[in-house]
Amino acid sequence: MPRYYEFHVAVQDSRPRVWRRFLLRTTSTFAHLHRAIQDSFGWNESHLWEFRLPTLRGRPIAGLPGGEEYNRPTPDARDVKLNSYFTGKRVVEWCEYHYDFGDDWVHDVKLVGVVSDTQAFRRRLLDGEWSGPPDDCGGVHGHARMVHFRRTGEDLAGDAPEELATWLGDWDVEADLDRIKVAFDR
Repeated sequence: MPRYYEFHVAVQDSRPRVWRRFLLRTTSTFAHLHRAIQDSFGWNESHLWEFRLPTLRGRPIAGLPGGEEYNRPTPDARDVKLNSYFTGKRVVEWCEYHYDFGDDWVHDVKLVGVVSDTQAFRRRLLDGEWSGPPDDCGGVHGHARMVHFRRTGEDLAGDAPEELATWLGDWDVEADLDRIKVAFDR
């Protein structure tokens, strides 16, 4: 029977709290985990990213190859298996996923457990709340601004509401999890 890691991933400091819970094969790499986070949150993969230890200095676990120019060599996420970090044997197992080093989206990636399923699949979205913040909206403070705008029609920064509405397009605070799930599970 295939085995899967069950992950709970949440954007730190987001209000409302944006999170997803999904299954990913235990044979997957950190590149697969990155792709699952991108797809479940609606990010468009247009920025640098890496997985880090959840410590003050946050040593890289895996990410885009390179980083030598920052004196931080980062192991290639395509080569680092999830089971080299997540064992399913410790009480708490988690790391941080940093996306967009400018807006600085930090996600808590927590292993909920290891499960088996009679069906074989690559990944499966289980649950979540709220839409992922739009790319390039300015981090958690920009996200709060977008949420406020969608709920009230008023822009906290005082910009023209029509321009902000055009920039946001069809982004909504509430996630259409059924639509996300269909695309994610495909």
